[in-house]
Amino acid sequence: MNDYVIGAGAVLTAGPSATIAGATLHMQVDPLLAPTVRAALVDFESSGKGELTKVVIVATGWNARRVQHDLVAPLLTRGECTLTDLLVALGQASGASDVHVFARWLVDDLMSVSATRAGVTLVSHPLESVRQAALISGQTFSRWPSPLRAA
Repeated sequence: MNDYVIGAGAVLTAGPSATIAGATLHMQVDPLLAPTVRAALVDFESSGKGELTKVVIVATGWNARRVQHDLVAPLLTRGECTLTDLLVALGQASGASDVHVFARWLVDDLMSVSATRAGVTLVSHPLESVRQAALISGQTFSRWPSPLRAA
């Protein structure tokens, strides 16, 4: 099991009716990579950032209560955030200096520089580096107030 990243987090849906649903992710990656991942964002759906509508964020060693307290509540308080804001919030809340992004797109220079200024390094990985994954998402969710949304 040393090739698995296992943690609690959330599925975030962007847009006017943005939602946050608690989730647990079990993700198999390279055995040398797995121990280095403490915080991650996984985009299973989009082929590019322009299509981004739903992502999974996860921190290893967390439980649902910590996700709610340390990540979901602060995000709901913000009301609106960019993808970079989300990645920085995940890194800072988890205490991880690196946030790994598994997607079909790459972190761009602007995102990287902004995150670095906030003390978080973004590390891109192709989605294909995820060998297999199991996502368990709860039935309860929080909805941002309608005038506010996650970007």
